[in-house]
Amino acid sequence: MPRYFFHVREGSELTRDTEGQELANTEAARAEAISTGREMLGEKLLHGGRLNNRQIEIADETGHVVDTVSARDVLMHHGELRSYSDDVTQSAPVANIKNAPPR
Repeated sequence: MPRYFFHVREGSELTRDTEGQELANTEAARAEAISTGREMLGEKLLHGGRLNNRQIEIADETGHVVDTVSARDVLMHHGELRSYSDDVTQSAPVANIKNAPPR
């Protein structure tokens, strides 16, 4: 199984993944990068910072960058906000704004 490395680029600074992860293919590596990107965006939202300045560069065993995942890739899919099946907020009650009493 091929090994992929997930280097994090923030502006001109690059933090290299030296361990990598064995995954079936590039699509599985992209899914892993998007999952990691969700965690990173969550931390930025909690602690502050620019949301769109970080990218994850997916490199193969030879060091060649095979794909890049940005904050936009994490948040958007085909021009619409992404929905995740493990989104814990889906179980939260939703207010009906149309019928809410005026304040």
